[in-house]
Amino acid sequence: MKGWGKDILAMRGAIAQFLLWGLLFGIGYTQDAIYNSPENQNTKYFHALARAGHGFLSEDWLATTLDPLPAFTALVQFTYTYLHPEYAFYVYYLLIFGLYIYSLRGIADSVFPISHHPLRISIFLALFFFIHIVHIEIFTFDTGWELHAGVAEQYILGPVFQPANFGAFILLSIHLFLRRHPFWSVTMLAIAVTMHPAYFPSIAALIGVYVVLVTWNECKGFNRTILRPFGIGFLGIVLVLPVYLYMTLAFQDTSHELAQQATDIIVNQRIPHHSLPEYWLRGRAYAQAVVVAIAFLLVRKHRLGAILGVPFVLAVGLTALQFQINSDTLAFVAPWRMSVFLVPLSTCLILGKTATSLSGVLPDSNRAQTITKGICIGIIGILVLAGGLEQLRKFQDQDHTIPLLNRVKDTAQSGQVYLIPPEERALRKFRLYTGAAIFTNRKSHPYKDTEVIEWGDRWNLANRFYRSKDKNQCKLLRRQIVKNYGVTHVVMPVGDNIPTLSCKKFTEVYQDDHYKLYEHR
Repeated sequence: MKGWGKDILAMRGAIAQFLLWGLLFGIGYTQDAIYNSPENQNTKYFHALARAGHGFLSEDWLATTLDPLPAFTALVQFTYTYLHPEYAFYVYYLLIFGLYIYSLRGIADSVFPISHHPLRISIFLALFFFIHIVHIEIFTFDTGWELHAGVAEQYILGPVFQPANFGAFILLSIHLFLRRHPFWSVTMLAIAVTMHPAYFPSIAALIGVYVVLVTWNECKGFNRTILRPFGIGFLGIVLVLPVYLYMTLAFQDTSHELAQQATDIIVNQRIPHHSLPEYWLRGRAYAQAVVVAIAFLLVRKHRLGAILGVPFVLAVGLTALQFQINSDTLAFVAPWRMSVFLVPLSTCLILGKTATSLSGVLPDSNRAQTITKGICIGIIGILVLAGGLEQLRKFQDQDHTIPLLNRVKDTAQSGQVYLIPPEERALRKFRLYTGAAIFTNRKSHPYKDTEVIEWGDRWNLANRFYRSKDKNQCKLLRRQIVKNYGVTHVVMPVGDNIPTLSCKKFTEVYQDDHYKLYEHR
């Protein structure tokens, strides 16, 4: 009974630390206000909010397209319907922050023992907070971003809660594997890929490494050598099979030609910054590769060496292959996304080594160590306080789009469809903020090939409208956009070189310093 009591107390302490560090780190890192941000939630939450009855999003054309994120959609829909339409998402992200720092701290501790050394852990955590929160510009390299984000503008931690955040479960998987829990580690990988299928290359690489390491390093005797690695691989296949089948069957090619056309639209027009190495392979990416290489040298004799080295070699090799074959399919898969866990993992290994080295050169007196720990706690406190103030500012800030969006939100009705400038970043939040259906925008696109082509046609048509003038603009609006797509309202930017919309049956119903709103009557 005494043993059970100690275990329960230890578990409570661990949970309390997890929640505390997640809260502190999350406050310091900050989050955007979900419905007032131009970030990815405007795409990732859309299907869930449309199904949950948020405004009139169910009448938006995008709501008729196939959902590429069924598990995440289910989470968002449940949360919006039964918990809270906004606040719970911030809580989810705080838990992700806790998982992230817990996992990376545990991984670093497996190589450089720091957790049971108060001075080392203090230095490590201070450096951890500093690296993730303080933005120091070195030429084009931002230490507060590039040292924990991947290449090609991909990442685990970002401005808002979204599917990419579940990459933290990849880090947890590595931590559990190093703690010799391979079956649990595979389960964590399955959670990551189920919530965000773009992690498939990362998951496949890590499961392969786990199987080889268990076979090579841990198994003794013929039966265990065969059965245990087989069991790990089999469990991984079983757990990821549902999402794999959904992605392959629901999004299977309508025809080879249509699939190629759709992939070209996504890769070369919509997300070249994610997909094409010639867009993102700049000095910052090379610097991130150096960080991973340094970390690999630090752990090359540890089991972590293979976990770090194999995905790194695959990511670099497939990037080089893409330069040679210029494949839209490979570009769409984007195997370099493995960098989203390689870079923060490598950074934290370097921080672990730094903390260990610094603790060894500092004076070995209680006074010196107390002062050092106090400085570290002070750094963390300052960063959390600054982050908290920044968080308040983010929740209070309102940009130039808000007056227009409030007008639309207050007057939106069933049957209305708004044509908005498709390229304007600030208006990406139009759907989620107002609950109104729109014709299209650049940010949010489907993935089924026929639907991608339809989205591309809408996007091009909207761009043609905003680039046209006078009679051509009205003809395009009346004969195609209104007639074929039922658009009822048009948002026009206000500017010296932007003409007023003068089309029959369209009446100006709202104007501010930045936009005019016209209604078809």
